[in-house]
Amino acid sequence: MCTFEAELALLLRIGHNYGKLGTQVLFSMGALEHLASCKMVGLQIKGSFRLADAKVHKDVSVDIDKQRIINSPILRFVCCLTSLVDSSDFLEVKDKIVHQIIDLVKAHQSFFDQVLREDISEADDLTLEQISLVVAILSKASILARWNDEYGFIQGLFGMMRGLFSLDIGAFSSIEPHENHKKSELILFRLSFSLCTYLYFLVAKKALRLQVSDAPGDYHMSGGGPQPTLSLLVSLLSSVRTALERVAEEKSLLLNKIQDINELSRQEVDEIINVCKRQECVSPSDNIRKRRYIAMVEMCRVAGNRDQLTTLLLQLAEQVLNILLIHFQESTAITKSSVTMEMVVLGSKTDSREDISFLCGKLLPILERLELLGEDKMGQGLKVFRRLVTSLKELTIRKLAP
Repeated sequence: MCTFEAELALLLRIGHNYGKLGTQVLFSMGALEHLASCKMVGLQIKGSFRLADAKVHKDVSVDIDKQRIINSPILRFVCCLTSLVDSSDFLEVKDKIVHQIIDLVKAHQSFFDQVLREDISEADDLTLEQISLVVAILSKASILARWNDEYGFIQGLFGMMRGLFSLDIGAFSSIEPHENHKKSELILFRLSFSLCTYLYFLVAKKALRLQVSDAPGDYHMSGGGPQPTLSLLVSLLSSVRTALERVAEEKSLLLNKIQDINELSRQEVDEIINVCKRQECVSPSDNIRKRRYIAMVEMCRVAGNRDQLTTLLLQLAEQVLNILLIHFQESTAITKSSVTMEMVVLGSKTDSREDISFLCGKLLPILERLELLGEDKMGQGLKVFRRLVTSLKELTIRKLAP
C-alpha cells in the first residue's frame, strides 16, 4: 500500500512539474494501461495502523481510509492524462488516450458508478473532489468517444446535474466551517462547470433539447432517468450571479485592506490572521510589523483565490447562457414560422406558454443583474460575456411580450 501510494505521488509530481512533456512520457510508458489493470482502484477497505510518534515515543492509533489514500491520487492522475487529448496534435494519439481512459472506466465500472451516486449535500471536501474528478473524466470520455450509455454513466451525470443545479451552492457551502467554505465552493462550481460543458456538447452537437420543467411522470430517456431542465439551469445561473457579486465585493474589501495595511490596528490584524487560520504563524511576543506582514500575505493569497473563482464562475455562466440561448433561438425561429401555434417548442416536447413565461420571468432579473457586472471589479474582460447576456435578454423580453 505504502509503495503504491509513493509511486502515485511520484507520477503526479512528474505530471504537475513537467507539464505536457512529463505527461507524454508517462503515457508512453503505459501508466494508464497499468492503472486500468490495477486492482487497487476502487479499494474500499477501511483499517487502522500504528504510527510512531517521535516526540512522545509511543504508538498512536490512527484510522486511515485507504480508499481515499489511493483513489483520489489515481483520479487526479487520470485527469492529468486527459489534458493530452486537448494538447496533442495527432488524432491517433488522441484516440489511443481516449480508448485507454474508456478501458480504465470499464474495468472499474462499479467504483465510478458508486462515486456518481454519492449524496452531494452530505459529502465532505475529499468526496466532493472525487466526484468532480470522476465527472471530468466521464464527460471527457463521453464527448470524445461518443459512446452509448450501456453502463448508465450518462444517466448518472444527468442525475448529478439535477441534484447540483437545484442547490444554492453559496448557501450550501457556507454551512461548512470557514476554512472549508471557500474550498467546497470552488469544488462545487468546478463540478458544475464540468457538467455544463458536457451538457452543452449534448445540446450543441447532439441536438439534445431540454424541457422547461418536469412534467408528471415525464422521463426523457429510454433508460428511465430524467434529464435536467431549463428551470434548473436558470437556478444554477442565479447561484452563479450571486456568487460573482459576492466574490467581487470580497476581493474589493481585501484589496482595500491590503492598501491600508499599515493603518490597521493590532486587533484588526489579528482578526484577519484568525479568519485565515494562520494563528500558528504568530506568537504573543511578535510585534505589529510581523503581524501585518503575515496578514498582508494571507490577504493576497485569498484575493488570488477569489480571482480564480471569478474566472471559473464567468466560464460557467457562459456555458449556461449558451445552452439557454440555443433553446431560445430555436424556439423563436419555430414561432416565427408558425404564427398560429398555441404551444412553443423549447425541448423535445412542447412547453406551454405559461411555463415559458414563468421561466422568462425568473431569467430576466438575473440577466439584468449580470449586465451590471463591471470589468474593473471582475478583473478581466467581459466582451463575450456581455454579448451573450444581451442576446439572451433580448429573446427573453420578446417571449414575455403578449
